[in-house]
Amino acid sequence: MKIKTIHAHFLISIGNYSNERIGFSVELAEEESLEEIVSNLREKAKRIVGKTADELYSERNKIRSECIELEVKLKKLRQEWDATAEFLKAQGLNPTAPSMPQFRNLLTAVTVESEVVTEQDYEDSDIYDDDDEHYM
Repeated sequence: MKIKTIHAHFLISIGNYSNERIGFSVELAEEESLEEIVSNLREKAKRIVGKTADELYSERNKIRSECIELEVKLKKLRQEWDATAEFLKAQGLNPTAPSMPQFRNLLTAVTVESEVVTEQDYEDSDIYDDDDEHYM
């Protein structure tokens, strides 16, 4: 038996009980082995899907932890700065010692927008297009 065409479909887990199906159809050349082609297609499918949800959640948590650490350090530095400024003012060494800048021009945090579709919304919507009338 000679195999000429391969149809390879892979179900790849992307985490959080979710899967993504990726498929390919390729012509098999004389010198190519079936196992090698399927293995290459599987790796290609993994690259297309990208990082799993678990990896993305892990990265998000790591970044959140880093932000919290930096906020704690900034708070401590602000307290030290303000204490130093008060000391300089009290001793008369620098009566115009400024408070630590507030950094007002920083970017604001991104908010995630989401849409919740309720069962009532679904029932109220017209699930058929005008083109679908001939299917009824």
